[in-house]
Amino acid sequence: MKKICLLLAVMMLFVNLICLAEDDEWIVEEVQENRAPDPVNQARILMRWMTDEEKIGQMLMVAPEDLTGEKLSQRITDADVFTAIPAGGVILYGQNIASHEQLAALTGDIYKGAQNAGLYTPFVAVDEEGGYVARIANKLGLEGAETAEEIGLSGNPEDAYQAGLRIGGYLKEYGVNLDLAPVADVLISDAPELDGRSYGKDAQLVSLMSGRMADGLREQGIIPCFKHFPGHGTVTRNAHNVPVQHGRTYEQMVNNELIPFQDAIDNGAEMIMLSHLKATALDQEYPASLSHLIIEGLLREEMGYNGVVITDALRMDAIREEYSVREAVVLAVNAGADILLVPGDGKAAFQALKDAVEKGEISMERIEDSVARIIALKIKSGLIK
Repeated sequence: MKKICLLLAVMMLFVNLICLAEDDEWIVEEVQENRAPDPVNQARILMRWMTDEEKIGQMLMVAPEDLTGEKLSQRITDADVFTAIPAGGVILYGQNIASHEQLAALTGDIYKGAQNAGLYTPFVAVDEEGGYVARIANKLGLEGAETAEEIGLSGNPEDAYQAGLRIGGYLKEYGVNLDLAPVADVLISDAPELDGRSYGKDAQLVSLMSGRMADGLREQGIIPCFKHFPGHGTVTRNAHNVPVQHGRTYEQMVNNELIPFQDAIDNGAEMIMLSHLKATALDQEYPASLSHLIIEGLLREEMGYNGVVITDALRMDAIREEYSVREAVVLAVNAGADILLVPGDGKAAFQALKDAVEKGEISMERIEDSVARIIALKIKSGLIK
């Protein structure tokens, strides 16, 4: 009997040692995972301490004037401006830029205001493509980059890379952290909105050029944003002034204008901007910026994109002629957009989203999905440390 008991004791000890070994192995794996945590998981943890209003605010990119209430803002002297609109991003236009010193001070005001409000570091964005779409270079007389058309004609992707380096260098100097570029539109036909802004008619060339420009921006610490999904290369009118649409088939798009975006996605695109184009083969009712079929169906499910999606400016006439501010922002969020570009309509957009959440038109789960992607990008890009 004693021998049997001793044998059982030895067996139990052996089993316990195996279990301990397995537990230790599990602990080691967990520690290893914690050394390089997933940014989305990190974001979800940080979001536990955010209010619902702060989460909603992260989805808005506003103009300085939305914060100050002024017609023209080149400085933000009130340190409490982010308490009214806890915006996650601010976009600068030419009117906000007057001098080297002023611009650096303005971006400093934005960072300080967000910090005072207890918010995470905001995106500070600008349209700086090169050529005539270069808010900072053209206003301050800097040596900017050539137009995308000129770079495309060179046939050398390294020219696009150098353009990204040059642009990223002065954006970093002035405190800008997000460039709403490169343009990834393939110029399929005469498209006035893309005059000089597309790298060309060959989808593979556009893909190479836009990708290399993005590389140059990244090297300078600037977040790139590929635009204008799903491609404006056949639009014969300007979405800034009128609603625009095309009737290209899905197959035509996959084999042409979607190629640069798919390549960008495959190479880790941080942000993609939605156009206001109505691609009737994909969605007969809504433009891309408000379309669940295009954002969630095409961009996320079919093309595999998990990054941040931002709308083009919702004040453009392509949207305003058909939708109110409230209708546009609610539709865009429910369609899957993460960031709403709402210069001039920041307060109305913020209130509209709050009301929609309170009334159950938008779920907090939907808001939190977008905020997780936004905060994760801010972690990955070093804006949140």
